Amino acid sequence: TPSAQSVVAATKTIPVVYSAVTDPVAAKLVSSWEPSGTNVTGVSDELPLEPQIDLMKKIVPTVKNIGYVYSPGEVNSTTVLEQLKTKLGGQGLNVVAAPAQRSSDVLTAARSLQGKVDLIYTSLDNNVVSSYESLYKAAVEMKTPLIAADTDSVKRGAVAALGVNYYDLGKKTGGVVVDVLKGKKAGEIPSSRIDAANLDLFVSKKNAAATGITVSEDVLKSAKEVQE
Repeated sequence: TPSAQSVVAATKTIPVVYSAVTDPVAAKLVSSWEPSGTNVTGVSDELPLEPQIDLMKKIVPTVKNIGYVYSPGEVNSTTVLEQLKTKLGGQGLNVVAAPAQRSSDVLTAARSLQGKVDLIYTSLDNNVVSSYESLYKAAVEMKTPLIAADTDSVKRGAVAALGVNYYDLGKKTGGVVVDVLKGKKAGEIPSSRIDAANLDLFVSKKNAAATGITVSEDVLKSAKEVQE
């Protein structure tokens, strides 16, 4: 998102095709999901939160308080925080936010949640994802499982992740680029999302054990990939 914002600010004439930006409207890349009429279009990796919340409940059935480590300077992360507050609040669940301004702050932010939350959820936050090993270190110390929106985070410490297949996202973005290269104006192409029906579930038994939980057989059976 920060990269796309910089590029869009730099040119109003060269076509710009963004990819994997959670909320391009809030990031001010485009004014709406309709054709922008400008030089910008692209494909979002925005995830519906309902399946994410369902996964949290399946991983920790007694969950009441959900930690959220995020970068206050990333609009994609602050947008998810507000959505979480609304959707979780309607289900009697609480969000405990822990801001991490820099990647070096992630460990401290995670540790600040000790004794306050039943699990920690991470979104597609560039700053947090880049420091996932620090997050995992804190999770093991606190025996608090990590649930991620990025499937690559499972091999780096998350117990489970329900996320976009970025290969498919890349192909869809590539199709938009081809349309532009063939002469279609970027501003005539509406911004789009990846199909929410194609989300992948990854699970790690090792990370579950390290954070003090056991993943149910139902979750394991529905996973695309189970890492031992």
